[in-house]
Amino acid sequence: MKKNYSDLLKSPKWQKKRLEIMSRDKFTCKKCGDTESQLHVHHKEYIDGNDPWDYPDNLLITICYHCHFEIEETKKEYPDIDFKDFKLIKSNNWDNGSRIMFIKLPDSRIMRIYNNEGKLIAGFEFALKYELAKIFK
Repeated sequence: MKKNYSDLLKSPKWQKKRLEIMSRDKFTCKKCGDTESQLHVHHKEYIDGNDPWDYPDNLLITICYHCHFEIEETKKEYPDIDFKDFKLIKSNNWDNGSRIMFIKLPDSRIMRIYNNEGKLIAGFEFALKYELAKIFK
């Protein structure tokens, strides 16, 4: 019986590969620099027929839960987005645990505000011609 993807992620082979990637990345989100939130290992692209651990290291990256969520949500809205073009800035230094996520896409910028329970409060998308501040380099 073929295992589903969730079952494959429980494999010792994936757990070993995951720790190798996190160690390589110094247990730091490579998108926003977070070292305190839950970390995930993200596949930059998928190869048909490959198990999660059967990828070259350069296609795997350590990212925090928040960045992973934003990447997956943005991919739903923009399925053709190239991971190289996806940039994130996270501001979660508020005392109450809320956070703001800034997402740079090739033609627009997105800002999403979350409350301390992780619920989306507000989201905005700005076309490049309306960009008011250069928060991305």
